Amino acid sequence: MSQNKKWSSHQKLEIALLAVKGDMTITELCQTYLVAPSQVHAWKKLLLDEGAQLFERTRKTKEAKTASEVHRLQTKLYEKIGQLTVERDFLKKAWGKLHGPSGED
Repeated sequence: MSQNKKWSSHQKLEIALLAVKGDMTITELCQTYLVAPSQVHAWKKLLLDEGAQLFERTRKTKEAKTASEVHRLQTKLYEKIGQLTVERDFLKKAWGKLHGPSGED
């Protein structure tokens, strides 16, 4: 078996899934992929122990993106409200100067 081989995360997942499925024995996996049995067991254990967290991260990431989008839209709306308030106050003041305080011609 080769030592210090760098495995991509995709390859690790593939080997761990094959180990979990049980279609091939650990020995067959080790011979096919030239990986140590202890490494296959470690990847399998990692997948079984932390596999559920993959879905939590996805859900949390989506929730964070949604919250970020809501915050961005809210900020944009507050800016627009501020702009419209300034414009309204300006026009109110200008109208008062043109037509007097009562608004008559």
